[in-house]
Amino acid sequence: MKDNLWAFVDEALRAAPEQTAWICRLEKGGERLVTYEQVHRSTLIVAAELRRRGVGAGDRVGVMAPNGPEWTAAAFAVWKVGATLTPIHVGNSDYEIERQIEATDPRVILSHQRSASDRDVPIGPVAGGALDEREAELSPPSNGDDEAVSLYTSGSTGNPKVVRLSHANLLSNVTSAAKYVDLDPDDRFLALLPFSHIMGLLGNVLLAFKAGATLVAPKVLAAAEILAALQENRVTVLIAVPRLYRNVMLGLEKRLAQAGPLQRAYIALVRGSPLAIRRRINAPIRARFGGNLKCWVSGGSRLDPEIKRYFLGLGISLRQGYGLTETSPLVSVQEHFDPVMDSVGKPIENVRVRVADPDANGCGELLVRGPNVMLGYADDDQTREVMDGEWFRTGDVGRIDAAGNIVLTGRCKRLIVTESGKNVYPEELEIALERDAFVKEAAVLEVDMRPVAVLAMEGDDPEAEARRVLKEFNALVSGHNRIARFALLDGLPRTPLGKTALHALPALFEEHEVVRKGP
Repeated sequence: MKDNLWAFVDEALRAAPEQTAWICRLEKGGERLVTYEQVHRSTLIVAAELRRRGVGAGDRVGVMAPNGPEWTAAAFAVWKVGATLTPIHVGNSDYEIERQIEATDPRVILSHQRSASDRDVPIGPVAGGALDEREAELSPPSNGDDEAVSLYTSGSTGNPKVVRLSHANLLSNVTSAAKYVDLDPDDRFLALLPFSHIMGLLGNVLLAFKAGATLVAPKVLAAAEILAALQENRVTVLIAVPRLYRNVMLGLEKRLAQAGPLQRAYIALVRGSPLAIRRRINAPIRARFGGNLKCWVSGGSRLDPEIKRYFLGLGISLRQGYGLTETSPLVSVQEHFDPVMDSVGKPIENVRVRVADPDANGCGELLVRGPNVMLGYADDDQTREVMDGEWFRTGDVGRIDAAGNIVLTGRCKRLIVTESGKNVYPEELEIALERDAFVKEAAVLEVDMRPVAVLAMEGDDPEAEARRVLKEFNALVSGHNRIARFALLDGLPRTPLGKTALHALPALFEEHEVVRKGP
């Protein structure tokens, strides 16, 4: 294994210079193609500029650009000079960006299409240019234990932290992740997840460049464009949050509802066939997604087992993974066509997971140990709160089944304990609520020691639909899980990764609660 990320990336960039690194779909039509050689040359140009400005080991360098070749060249240049990469999410508000800059304190910010401060160093479009021979011969002083990435994360709870990950953390994680799918230069990754977050950085950038594969950048993050990119660019690897797969499932169901008898009979045949046959006769279904579905992975939050079951019924393997920023991020992932619906798979190579203080059902907080666990937070006090020796306390509640699969049940901090002492797991209630096609999004939180809901609904009468959904839901669940109060929004607040911004929910519930008028 390489000692540092630049050595890892440099090998990939030199191996196949004419290979397409990027396909950028353009809003006005057409595509922009960027080769590995062009990324390499641009990386050396940016690295030489950083070196001219005195940037080197121990310095933090911000990168603020949309997903694309400019982002990758800038990030690689940071590692080339031995500095620490500090990604800044372009979709954040100016206030949020300033908070992140204040917390991470980068020496300079490599920015594409932005120049907002004295720290900003503009980076132009990746276009190649003359090879900087002198820069090409210089090696960074970094080793595996040095800080490679400094990630600002407010997470879904709004509690800001700066996570410090080493070169060894990331290299161990990408090496282990690559063993779960047979990747090669013909593969194409859809670059959906923001590279400013560890899931996008590792699952897209590092994994794709390790394979010598191609990244596809969609025009916009809209459902129709994502489906078009999957089909037209024959994407083979898709790593996304559960919300995307739910939307794809609902879209397929709407088409099926309008289909003729022959198509409905074909779908019934696929679903009724043994898995081995199902995978052979589902070519028309796979064609809607480019024809070569090598790897679909869901991560970032819990996947409804029914969504996995739905795609498995069509002969499509949807695997769930689990991890956190602090674990670089991958902790576990399911095998291809894993028949277990509600697990996140077994721990990856060299990673151990145990359950602390399990209850009668075997559930407790999950602790993780391995080469993927972070160096620590920038704040030592925050680090001490989550480390138990070499074990990282995830804050997630789960159990490990007899086969060694991890099954998640919730977050420690989200657990609701009712007045009667009953435990309520909001994530489980959210999954159940979102199984109704009229529920676009659902979030459950605690008010007065009881679960309440914040809903975004489809239909002409959202309030009536919400009352119907909750009536049906409450008829199925135990008393302590029943939801009597709710608020309505057009859409839930989201973090850049697509998770629900939990810290914003209490105020939104108070402002938008629906109160029945009259007796």
